[in-house]
Amino acid sequence: MRFTRAALVGAALITVTLTACAPPGQDGAPGVAATYEDVTVTNANIDQIYQAWLDDTKGTDVANRRQILTIELLKEDLLAKCKELGYPVTWSLAESQADQWIAFKGQQGEPSDDMIAATQGILALYVVVNVDPTFETLTEISDKVEAEADVSPRSGDYSTSTLIASVQAAMQSAENQQLGTQFSFVEYQNVNAFADTERPWFDRGTSAS
Repeated sequence: MRFTRAALVGAALITVTLTACAPPGQDGAPGVAATYEDVTVTNANIDQIYQAWLDDTKGTDVANRRQILTIELLKEDLLAKCKELGYPVTWSLAESQADQWIAFKGQQGEPSDDMIAATQGILALYVVVNVDPTFETLTEISDKVEAEADVSPRSGDYSTSTLIASVQAAMQSAENQQLGTQFSFVEYQNVNAFADTERPWFDRGTSAS
């Protein structure tokens, strides 16, 4: 049986799709967005967290793929640093803040576990930045992620300089909105450490999928 060139190209594209963004010659296991130390973030994890934001805030405050992945990669080191600094970000604290976040967005209902877990990472970032506004502590944590994390090219290139610029933007946005100490942390959901990488044919979308 002979196959046309069009059929072969179509088959190749189907193969790339089924391998969940890990085509031949590129790093990363199929379906994995990033790995760092003991943390493995899958595309399914990102979709699940995205859906939690969508459901819990009724679509009023939804993080995109890069923002979610940024927090997931930094979270464990940030939480450890908060505890070391004497400002632990506990699950109960995150739950309380997530509940306030939903109310702040004018919605009702209890936050899901996925939203609480994400809020815990966002709060930890907020604490570290406010305890050390020179960004030295955050830079140390982020540089380690940049050096050691294995990230799918789908998400772009992790960069500490991109992260710091994004944090500064979040700080300014919170100040401009006069969110004060109670709600400034919500702007840190928008923090992103990823920039586009050179991949002419690759998906660069910022949706969760």
